[in-house]
Amino acid sequence: MPKRIQKRPILGLDEIDLHSRHGDALFLVALGSLCAIGLLMVFSSSSYRAQAAYGDPFYFLKSHALRLVLGTILFFAAYRLDYHRLRRWSRWGLAVWMVMLLFVLVLPSRNGTHRWLEIFGFSIQPAEFARVALLIYLADWCSRHANRLEKTWSAYISALAMILAPVALVVIEPSYSEALMIAASGALVIFLAGAQIKKLALTAAAALPVGLVVALLKEYRVDRIPAFFNPEADPRGAGYHILQSLIAVGSGRLWGLGPGMSGQKMGFLPEAHCDFIYSILCEEIGFIGGALLLILFLVFFWRGARVALKAPDQFGFLLASGLMASIVLFIMVNLSVTLGLMPVTGLPLPFVSYGGSALIANLICCGIIMNISRHAQSPEAI
Repeated sequence: MPKRIQKRPILGLDEIDLHSRHGDALFLVALGSLCAIGLLMVFSSSSYRAQAAYGDPFYFLKSHALRLVLGTILFFAAYRLDYHRLRRWSRWGLAVWMVMLLFVLVLPSRNGTHRWLEIFGFSIQPAEFARVALLIYLADWCSRHANRLEKTWSAYISALAMILAPVALVVIEPSYSEALMIAASGALVIFLAGAQIKKLALTAAAALPVGLVVALLKEYRVDRIPAFFNPEADPRGAGYHILQSLIAVGSGRLWGLGPGMSGQKMGFLPEAHCDFIYSILCEEIGFIGGALLLILFLVFFWRGARVALKAPDQFGFLLASGLMASIVLFIMVNLSVTLGLMPVTGLPLPFVSYGGSALIANLICCGIIMNISRHAQSPEAI
């Protein structure tokens, strides 16, 4: 582990030890609570649309619950499998999902994009699983080449190339915000592995204008920028999502309108059960409910970061850090969009929003993190 990462208690919280031979208990409690809230909120936020479109208010809930069950099964599979064994298959796992990213580009588009793949009746988004596969392989590679990564440009460029390949394919889909999340998570892994800040700064300086040009190639992305600063200028167009989200959040006030009593979910706020589910939660349960959810996310992050710091080896540290970062970045971006602090991006809220691939991929990540926690050093060894 690089010297820049110091195992120091933060506000004394690091002294709270809820670790057992089964893994970090509080991490699991926070995860289970978030998934349970997700079930309730998916039903509440989608029932009106489900009844209107399919004649069944439980349509989206049943689909979400099925994916949650599948994700839970894969969570326990990842939890039971020794994470060290992932190293043996990491290269092939990444290769498989890179092929999937290529394959999905030649399929007929859905809503003008090439993001989804139909397998056995399930619609999956390969980018979500490619993110997990990349972070596993990158953590393995960086842990084996940490000295070279810190000292030589060739190793650093090799690591960047591993990140750039899936990022470029995801951009082509197009899913610009997803590509940024993958790039940021990968960059964190190579930083924690010892890559010099100077190299990362030069890379960011070179990538920024390229990323800006790519972002401006799509008109809808260009429209979102002025809408972010002044949504009232186009209240029925580019500024509509932001304004309706803020109306929902503000309507909840302190205690909310009551469970199931949202008015914005009745056709006013698009994708209420997906990208803007936090807005509906704040409208129905108010500031108190929104704050409690934020506390759960903070506990989730705290215990996940603690698992990474207590990992028994460099591979476990980099893997847990990368997987946690990939989830936490989604949380931060989604909440920022919901509260009008960022332009609209279309990213779901982990464990809470309706969705299949993101939910399953994130549960697999958490299963791996819990497995690393099972192998963590005892407090006396730190």
